[in-house]
Amino acid sequence: MKSVDLHNVEYGECVVLNGHNGGILMVDCGSSNQKIRERDVPFTAYVNPTLLELYGNCPERSFLLTHFHRDHLCGLMQILSARPGWFQRIFLPAQPCDRYGSPLLLEFALFVYSFLGRQTDYAIVNVSSLKILERAVQLTPAAQVVPVGQGDCFGFDGVTYDVLWPPRRDCVFSDLFAGAVEEMNVCLSSPFLPECARQFLALKNAFCQAYLACCAGGPLDALRVAECSRLLAEIDALLPAVNLLPSAPDIQEILNRPVTKAAYTEELNAASVVFHNRRTQEASTDDILMTGDASPETLDALAELLYENYYIIKAPHHGTASHWSHLLSEISSSHILVSNGDYQKAGKIAPAYLELPAVKHCTNCSACDWYAVSGCSCNRMAVCYDLANGAGLTIKCPYVCGAQQSPDCGIFIVGAAGRRSCLCDNLPVQIN
Repeated sequence: MKSVDLHNVEYGECVVLNGHNGGILMVDCGSSNQKIRERDVPFTAYVNPTLLELYGNCPERSFLLTHFHRDHLCGLMQILSARPGWFQRIFLPAQPCDRYGSPLLLEFALFVYSFLGRQTDYAIVNVSSLKILERAVQLTPAAQVVPVGQGDCFGFDGVTYDVLWPPRRDCVFSDLFAGAVEEMNVCLSSPFLPECARQFLALKNAFCQAYLACCAGGPLDALRVAECSRLLAEIDALLPAVNLLPSAPDIQEILNRPVTKAAYTEELNAASVVFHNRRTQEASTDDILMTGDASPETLDALAELLYENYYIIKAPHHGTASHWSHLLSEISSSHILVSNGDYQKAGKIAPAYLELPAVKHCTNCSACDWYAVSGCSCNRMAVCYDLANGAGLTIKCPYVCGAQQSPDCGIFIVGAAGRRSCLCDNLPVQIN
């Protein structure tokens, strides 16, 4: 890994690992914001043409999606539509199953798809997760689309990366979420309901099994993906009748409960792809932990697999307090990436990050209470140990001072206005 680009996409995420051979691995691309405040650029315009032009000449382009939320996904869908085949490899998250072998996230997505309108963000997330395999194969050769889960690995720029999460089997879901899925299945299980209820449950189960077969390991098989599409089309044909069932309003009520929506959101986050490099020697600048929107419970489950130190850690879930993990203060790192932005529904950056000695690289400061109070970057008093001339304050970094074109740490914050350093305040290096 030669360098890292952390893109300012407001409340979203787009992290690009740049290889020594000129190739890239883009991890997520999406935003909850319609516009990026920097230069007042629409997110769609930042993706196309900005991102497409920035990486258009790369000899190799790969993409890894950590999970199916809009703020990580929508840019990928835009790129695939605008430039089919632009990515030579796409890694998608495998579907986790509970101890009974049921893919609860997939089942839930099918219920939302079938019983709620398709235009809400809630429904769009589910449509994306159900149709992502078909969409990816339509726009990228099937052999280059690979679902990944715990135990899988992939290579980039001569480095092997191990996927630590999600597990394909024995995944633990919250009682609230698992109970909601069971409750909806029960709503359609009465022998006194019309035949379409039984048909729907049978097709739902068949679709889930076909989807799991696609994600069992290795590249996608076009015939298996076609089977998923066929089964989903049969479900579509049943929906007018299914939505007239006397139990349909009960399912809609379950899906629209605020606690159910919140539980589903958290379960999707908790199932994020988490990966790090496989060490073949001592610690190096290749050591990176990518966390998606992983929950504290997910990181706890991975504690024994994590290294004691990393060069870079990507803060889970935009660095918000709700996803702060005690492990982040127990594992040392030289640099922390935080992708957050101006979005009222979202959480602010956890104050606990300020207490870490690592240099923080934040896409912007709109969600930072420290900046709101102090008016300057927390990195002004931080020590960077990666300066070419030895450890020193970040304000002594030649890149920060404008004396060289690349930072010694190899980490860029990239936005509509160009590239900048780890100082988020846009103030002169020396403040009188």
